[in-house]
Amino acid sequence: MKTTNKFRRLGALAVAAAFTLAACGSSDEGADVPSTEAPGTEAPGTDAPTASPVLIVAIVNVTGAGAGSGPFIPSVIEAWADWTNANGGLGGHPVEVDIQDTAGDPAKSQTIIDEAIPKNPVLWLLDDPFTEASMSASLGATGIPVMGLGYDPSIWGGHIEAFALDCTPDASNGLACALPNAFPLSATFGAVVDGPAFVAKSIGATKTVFAVCAEASSCSAAGPVWATTVATLGMTDIGLALISSSAADYTAECLSWIDAGVDFINMGVDGFAAAKIMANCTEQGYTGAYSVSQGSVAGALLTGTDNLVGALNGFPWWVDDAPVVEYRSVMDGAGVDPEGYENPTATGIWAALQMFAKANATLSDAPTAAETLANMYTIKDETLGGLVSPTTWTEGETAPPRNCWWNYSLTAGVLENPLGGLAYQCNPAAS
Repeated sequence: MKTTNKFRRLGALAVAAAFTLAACGSSDEGADVPSTEAPGTEAPGTDAPTASPVLIVAIVNVTGAGAGSGPFIPSVIEAWADWTNANGGLGGHPVEVDIQDTAGDPAKSQTIIDEAIPKNPVLWLLDDPFTEASMSASLGATGIPVMGLGYDPSIWGGHIEAFALDCTPDASNGLACALPNAFPLSATFGAVVDGPAFVAKSIGATKTVFAVCAEASSCSAAGPVWATTVATLGMTDIGLALISSSAADYTAECLSWIDAGVDFINMGVDGFAAAKIMANCTEQGYTGAYSVSQGSVAGALLTGTDNLVGALNGFPWWVDDAPVVEYRSVMDGAGVDPEGYENPTATGIWAALQMFAKANATLSDAPTAAETLANMYTIKDETLGGLVSPTTWTEGETAPPRNCWWNYSLTAGVLENPLGGLAYQCNPAAS
């Protein structure tokens, strides 16, 4: 089948880059409003922990190329650990975090794993989409739970609704299932492509372009998925536009898109290039919508930008639902820079840590990774008060793909979720 062959060409890094997509919408199609039950995000216990410590090893791209919000993530992780320890730790055990910087280097990532194993961590916490594929086999072999934020199907699995393509354990159709010890919570392969397309449709867009980085062939790997999803929703895509991140300006590209009647520019480029594209196209009279990648919804793009829409792979940090207010309170109390926690990477990491804490609220006197792995399967229909879509993990089965995302719109520097609060959208729509 032709579409299957296209997916066989999606290498691990290509898949990671493919998810530099974003979009939002005001349509209620496929939208779900989280339960109004008690948030359930409290740290376990109420007293300072006194038992033996447990170790979480965080593998984060802090300083390397493509780090995005990576420089801020250590402070988010540390704030969570301090807050958790101030409220009883994990089952009475204080949490220790060992945060390791991959610098975006696959070889260094492997060294981090090798050197951490003798320390007996009870969780791998990942945030390095550009090297995670190189770690997949090693992480799977450890049997230690894997959580965090990422996109590569060889770790997190995926599902492509437009192609009716599910993962298989041997990846014979080009789409791997999640590692048996991986527990994804953020949008997986498929949903991160669907989000921008659904947003484009919901705001009435009719013609799209997908602008991607020209520096690496992996940047264009999501092109077939994007084009098929857009067509399925009844829109027209004019194809990929290869963009050099070092270009002086993008006036020529903007004029060609305007001449072609494009009204939705989806950008799989870094934040600096995205800002320049928006400035140049607006100067040339473009009046349609702009969309950027999940991780690029941060920093300078959130100040003074107009007509930016997208889909987030972590919960919206600006809404006033109780568990989000708690998140902001913890971050502010720890002195974390707002730029550091006001982004979907930070909220995705927080949700992963909160779910791990939920699963491991009760631990033995000497916890092991085998114990924390078994505890992950106690999670049944859990939402953390809306921080994630309903989550169930079953022993003996790989974690299912995450087919939901949160919509956002940014107008004159003001962020909104068009669906309201922590409401999210899924494809296929959640039942």
